[in-house]
Amino acid sequence: MEKNKRRVPPDKRKRTEISCDKCKSRKQKCDRVRGQSACRYCQINGIECSTNHPRKQRIYGSDETLRNRLALLESLVKGLVPEANLSSNDELVKLGKSLAISLPNEETVTDAEEEKKQTKPPANAQEDEYAVSLFPDQQGQIQYIGPSSSFELHRKLRMLLGSYVNFEFTMFGRNAADHPSTSEAGVPQPGNGKDVRGIRELNNVPSDCISLSHLLRNNDVSILDPLVDAFFDIIHSDFPVLHEASFREAYEIWSVTAATTDPAWLCTLLCILILARRVAPILVSEEVERRWWRYVQALLPAVLFTTNLSTIQALMLSALHLHNTNHRDACWNLTGTAIRVAFAIGLHRDVKHLQGPLRRELGKQLWWTLYAFELMQVSSYDRPSAIGDVGTPTSHPNERIIGFAGHYPQDFMKWSQQLVLLLASTCKALNQAGTGIMSGEDAYRRPLSPEAGILRDLSRWKENLPPHLRLEVTDSLAPSSQRPVLLLHAQFNYVVVLISKPALLRRAMGLSKAANEQLPQSLYTVSETCVESARALGAILLKLEAYNQFNALTWWDVFYTLMSAMTLVLDILCHVSRDERPRDLSGSQALLRELAGLMSRQLHNPRLPGTMRTWAVVVVELQSMTEQFGSIPQSIVCLSETSGDWHISGTGSPYSFPINPMGTSPVEPITSNDFNLTYAPMVAGMDNKTWTTVSRNKQ
Repeated sequence: MEKNKRRVPPDKRKRTEISCDKCKSRKQKCDRVRGQSACRYCQINGIECSTNHPRKQRIYGSDETLRNRLALLESLVKGLVPEANLSSNDELVKLGKSLAISLPNEETVTDAEEEKKQTKPPANAQEDEYAVSLFPDQQGQIQYIGPSSSFELHRKLRMLLGSYVNFEFTMFGRNAADHPSTSEAGVPQPGNGKDVRGIRELNNVPSDCISLSHLLRNNDVSILDPLVDAFFDIIHSDFPVLHEASFREAYEIWSVTAATTDPAWLCTLLCILILARRVAPILVSEEVERRWWRYVQALLPAVLFTTNLSTIQALMLSALHLHNTNHRDACWNLTGTAIRVAFAIGLHRDVKHLQGPLRRELGKQLWWTLYAFELMQVSSYDRPSAIGDVGTPTSHPNERIIGFAGHYPQDFMKWSQQLVLLLASTCKALNQAGTGIMSGEDAYRRPLSPEAGILRDLSRWKENLPPHLRLEVTDSLAPSSQRPVLLLHAQFNYVVVLISKPALLRRAMGLSKAANEQLPQSLYTVSETCVESARALGAILLKLEAYNQFNALTWWDVFYTLMSAMTLVLDILCHVSRDERPRDLSGSQALLRELAGLMSRQLHNPRLPGTMRTWAVVVVELQSMTEQFGSIPQSIVCLSETSGDWHISGTGSPYSFPINPMGTSPVEPITSNDFNLTYAPMVAGMDNKTWTTVSRNKQ
């Protein structure tokens, strides 16, 4: 076999058998006459011709073979060291050093990095697509919004649709501690109980807990009980921060004595009343809500100087109210403070021998609710988490001990906790990748990349769900269990959309520039997964409305609708860029129409808070803009012209609300909002003035 080995005769050899160090550094052919010690270049320039650097190691084989080999090697390393981080060369070097493994010469790694930098396209080529933005809010302060945020997704959608001229960021409202402006407080009107003296009283609120407690007890005793009941009937199961039995016991004692020295508990009660005002079967005026919020503002300084469970509960309920009323920046700050307090009292650890079972399980419930609430904000803004890489060994709470056995199906909290951890991994992957997640298909093709791993974990989570928590059985569940199970699957599909939407966005932006662009198979597959999950998410939200359990007033239902709608618009744009026929758009376009109809119906509810109203308007406007791409048969759309009527449902559902006898306008007019753009409204008649005078019932 040695005789048959191919060998080029020396006289016919064109490649240099060995190159000197100088020619290697210049990447030129080392022209050397056989028998001479120096090459021609070194002789001409009077340089010492030496060969000390090792020969460059060449890798042979096709790209596919090398890719498979790399995947196998990564799988082997991951199997031997499960906690290994293989995301970069630096991490691989750290891993090798920690295991005392000899590594290749660092110069080899450096050369590879230099080549990668040289082949990388100029930064300005993708500057517009991957810009990380700092925006001024309505107070003139700078706010960081990451490239994977819902705001950036909406901005890119507007770019693709060509529907704006100037882009203006007003995501966060005015300072939540400011006094209400005249426009918000309302002009005094005959018969509505508002007067100048009542508005002035908002500025003269006592700051001590005992005085505020007596004021609340003496002024509003007749409406407190229905509001507390409404909170635990509707809001509590979505946002479980309290133990109902313990709170009701303390509330009954307070109702008799009207005395409390705990500012955190009183702040919690006030936030319960403020949140429940929107969902209760009784009418509570905006003036009363503003007075209660002034009480909360007076108590918060004292609350911030306490460190216990009540502190976290008060901060979280205050944050939820701020989030819903166009003060998401203040919500972000209070949520971060609550996390610090949770760390301080050890909620992130299981310490069994220092506390009783009820206190321990309540701590677990509060920790996981706080963790999930913060992650939803993190995913929306694409900001780093305050919890970060801190280990979360806290197990899921025992549903029987904390009194949730009647609210949730068995093991619901266990599977919900796993989904929260997957959402945390998704936020971390998006935040670490930054703009790089959209620069190539490696993020989804490499089997050990964070993105590919998260998609596998999500698929495994869904496959392992017990039968009683699957989406297919929701019709047979008790009404109290239907909404939790549907929200569990809504969050699952939201996480899938979150981790896969960069692939769909890259596909849409690529097709907008070149209709014949061939997308790598891995990116195409992931983009289709994103569309499927967005459709599933939209179907779940419509199912919630069919069950009369769609909560647009206090929870994330409208935000999920927004994310589903924006993803569907991206899918429609991809089909349009390929010049496909209108009927090819019918799936996403029909669902988008139904979601827009759902939002239109919610917009007629005067109790809809400002943040939800903003998101709902965006959904309606995006659907209107996609109508230019072709119409679909009305028979496909389960939406009637009279579906905008807002009325009391005869089912007795807690999500039905009474008709406003005054027929007044919504509390928060649409002015500057989360996704404000300086362009003409795309829906006929949908401008700021129209929405402030819309009647609850169509005539």
